[in-house]
Amino acid sequence: MSYQALYRRWRPQTFTGIIGQPGTVRILQNALEQGKLAHAYLFCGPRGTGKTSAAKILARAVNCEQGPGREPCNRCAACRGILEGRVMDVLEIDAASNRGIDEIRDLREKVRYAPAEVRQKVYIIDEVHMLTPEAFNALLKTLEEPPPHVLFVLATTEPHKLPATIVSRCQRLDFRLIGITEIADKLREVCSASGIEAEGEALHLIAEQAAGGVRDALSLLEQAAAYGGGRVSEENVLALLGTVGREVFYELAGALLARDLAGALLLVDKITASGRDLHHFTQQAIAYFRDLMVVATCGPEAGTLGIAPQWTGRLQSQAEALGLAAISHILAVLHQLLGEIRWSTRPRLMLELALFRLFDFGAAEKREAERCGPTMPADILRPPSAQGGRQHAGDAGYAGKTADSAPDRGTDQKLSRSWTQVLEQVRKESIKTHALLLDARPAFDGNVLELDFNASFSREMMDAPENRSCLEAVAGRVFGKKVTVRCRQNGTDLTAPGRKEDLASAAAEIFNGKILEDGKKA
Repeated sequence: MSYQALYRRWRPQTFTGIIGQPGTVRILQNALEQGKLAHAYLFCGPRGTGKTSAAKILARAVNCEQGPGREPCNRCAACRGILEGRVMDVLEIDAASNRGIDEIRDLREKVRYAPAEVRQKVYIIDEVHMLTPEAFNALLKTLEEPPPHVLFVLATTEPHKLPATIVSRCQRLDFRLIGITEIADKLREVCSASGIEAEGEALHLIAEQAAGGVRDALSLLEQAAAYGGGRVSEENVLALLGTVGREVFYELAGALLARDLAGALLLVDKITASGRDLHHFTQQAIAYFRDLMVVATCGPEAGTLGIAPQWTGRLQSQAEALGLAAISHILAVLHQLLGEIRWSTRPRLMLELALFRLFDFGAAEKREAERCGPTMPADILRPPSAQGGRQHAGDAGYAGKTADSAPDRGTDQKLSRSWTQVLEQVRKESIKTHALLLDARPAFDGNVLELDFNASFSREMMDAPENRSCLEAVAGRVFGKKVTVRCRQNGTDLTAPGRKEDLASAAAEIFNGKILEDGKKA
């Protein structure tokens, strides 16, 4: 017998074998059991989530000689014939290659005839969104009033491309992305049955890379097993994917906490020298700091959101040290880098500049902490879980605190309550603006809302028209009057004449250097 790929050998043969789609499976099983099947179904969802498998199982279930019932028996002549593709009454059509009006007209003609071999004709049209407008028009009437012996199952990854007239004539069932834990458990089952030796961390990496699709995960598992000679290790999976392990990002976060810019730059040099794709490296970095944010917010419950169990403790310690506001800032910088690095001819330089912005932020925090001291109140922007508890390392700079150089900066309870309302409403309108405000210390004199930032990056981004207008509109509603926003940095109004602090001055402070006047030599 010819070799079959893992994803084909492990294609679900019953509804209970479909993982991650409990709602959809329940609807179909109940409809089969009660004899209340719709005449047409529309299966929507990302690739590799079980749409075509469910359609084939449904085709067997409605024609099973022991049913119809909640499951096909897969042993009777009808089930075996459909499994082997020998039953002409069950037809799977690829709309990507049969997308014209002639193919649909031919289907429409055949629909009228009664089934020859089984109880009911089933037409499975895969990637149905690829049909032409003329083909959709030809299908429309048949789909609306098909003969009682015909069942249509349309499958698509892009339901928004279907005409509303087609969607309205089908019962729509949405297939969701499958969770990392569920995929990892399935991979573990496959390895056990197939004699593949696999490390838990390697399976978790494969599940992450599959992005919610079991088929992609099984294909990648097969590649990793072939690469490792039947053994799937974390090292082999990383080499196969061309990615780096979490230890690298753990080191990067540690360098940020230790203010070790040289260490971070050496880390980037090592990654670049190994030939890694820096765009993908940035995506991994975003995923790592996203995990830090999840752990900081959810604590012990973080595992339900895809965090590897063996990493929860280590992530927890770093998340506490950084603080939510710092992690939000890091994610903002990395997301900006992601948009720039893909098309850059010098991706390494872009990554190093992004690191510089992160350390500039850290230097500003350190300056502010030294100036104001470690006991400054930080209640205005601190998350509810942190209020009243131990101050986490890094919160002094990231979570917002009172600046003694500005009068009435967030010290009264009225401003604290109003600012909390402002943040809540801004978050609903713009996540990006909300993230920037986490580094701000507010003061309000009745007309001007003054925001003092530690980081030049946050201040410059907040000065952008879309962020400023969003905040002014929300603040106007909260305070009940027209509000003007003014941004400062470390107590200094940078818009005043004769004041300018740019990236070069921050660089001089970080590298313990000095800026020379034009035309002079060191």
